Amino acid sequence: MKIRLIGIRNNLGIGVHYTKFADALLKLSHWNELVEEVQFNDQQAMQAAVDKSEPDDINICFVSLPKYFRGINLQWIVFESTLVPPTVMRDMFTADIVWVPSAWGRDVLIKNGIDPARCDVVPEGVDASRFHPWHPPATDGVFRYLLTGKYEERKSITETVDSWAQVLGNDPSTELWIKTNHFENHEKKQQQIREHAARLQLKNVNAWYGSIPENELALLYQRTNVFVLPSKGEGWGLPLIEAAAAGMPIITTMYSGHTEFLNKITSSVVPVEYDMVPIACPEYTHYYPTNNQDWGQWAQPRVNSIGQALTYARENYTELKENAVANSEIIRKEFSWEQSVTTAMKMLQQRGLLK
Repeated sequence: MKIRLIGIRNNLGIGVHYTKFADALLKLSHWNELVEEVQFNDQQAMQAAVDKSEPDDINICFVSLPKYFRGINLQWIVFESTLVPPTVMRDMFTADIVWVPSAWGRDVLIKNGIDPARCDVVPEGVDASRFHPWHPPATDGVFRYLLTGKYEERKSITETVDSWAQVLGNDPSTELWIKTNHFENHEKKQQQIREHAARLQLKNVNAWYGSIPENELALLYQRTNVFVLPSKGEGWGLPLIEAAAAGMPIITTMYSGHTEFLNKITSSVVPVEYDMVPIACPEYTHYYPTNNQDWGQWAQPRVNSIGQALTYARENYTELKENAVANSEIIRKEFSWEQSVTTAMKMLQQRGLLK
């Protein structure tokens, strides 16, 4: 018997999910000999793993599920819409078991036709040793907001910058730090974000584009005061849980996958009002083609509500920060990657797949 993990190690959301879960599982010595990693983008390794797969193997796939592995095929999936894309649904209908990281995600899958008996909630996690609140405060007197995430419409970076221009403008005592990236069209993305800030003549908005090591990413959380990401939809929300673990007050929409952990720490969250709207994002619809031209809905944040949240977080920072530091212990304890592994193994045992 093997527990086979199939995915790609990289610094994108699903790559971090795969990497951190695999590393946490491999630390457990009693499982070590049973675990086999297979890199999805290595065709030779994939074929070798298929050839030696056995009927009692457990194949946990973090990307599109191959149909040809023998054993129990398990799809661990994240998505951001009320209507799961057909290409994603196809993989889940061929899987024996489906895992999602949140109760919200499970509810959406069931509404999309997945049998509840095949679907379990196994939350993702956060690196609690890397993201924590134990760091010295900034001493230069500048109040800084941080936004991290892919530069795409779903993350509402445009709406955040627009609301910033309305309520904080070029206030020299405040700064907005944006750390963003994407998996393609890099030059175009960099140009778009720079032109947006320049068009609004914002001198206190600093944007960085590209990948950085995880230790440098952690420093961004440590050197800023409030995290802002009014996302339209998250399968899990890795930047949001990193900020929560780092003890930061958070400004966001309280909708979709990240409510799995943020509902436990509402005293340090400033919610942004939103409206559920049909998805009409060209980038999203390009990645998920469908014949009926329906991509479901997501949460469109109200720009004026983002601005109100930015102001509120600054005016009430002392109380929010105290709550956030206390709440970080909840996040780091209940949502570590080690806890994710524990939950995953428990689910497999409950289904009689582990002896």
